[in-house]
Amino acid sequence: MTPAELYARTPESITFELYCLMGCYYNFIPEIEESDFHWNGELKGNTRISIHIYKDFNFDGRRFWRLASVKFDDDFVMIIQNAGREGDDHTARFITNENAYVKMVEYIRTLLPVIPEEGREDVVSENDNFPGLADFYGNSLDGYFERYRY
Repeated sequence: MTPAELYARTPESITFELYCLMGCYYNFIPEIEESDFHWNGELKGNTRISIHIYKDFNFDGRRFWRLASVKFDDDFVMIIQNAGREGDDHTARFITNENAYVKMVEYIRTLLPVIPEEGREDVVSENDNFPGLADFYGNSLDGYFERYRY
């Protein structure tokens, strides 16, 4: 079967929820780090990426088999496969439109929530005094550094 033949099929369902693009041990959009991508309902407002699911069969409540395609605006971008426990035992993606894929990744980045400044623990004033700023891991910026000899 060719990607074009699969794209021409009628899917079982179409969703704009992006839950199937990332799992415990797979990420079909590796350009967006798992820690940056808030998949569990925090990524809201998607209107341009649709997942066309051709088959999503759950064998026993844990193991499933899924074949789907990802469409961005009017262009099919890639085909994704998952199977096994939580869909992690087998994963594969086949990008068929690299230009649209790059645009889709850029679009996803616009949907990522920005953490408010008060929620960031590492935001500091450049004039605040931090007693350990130049002293860490057993050394000091103005201290003596000795090369290890083995």
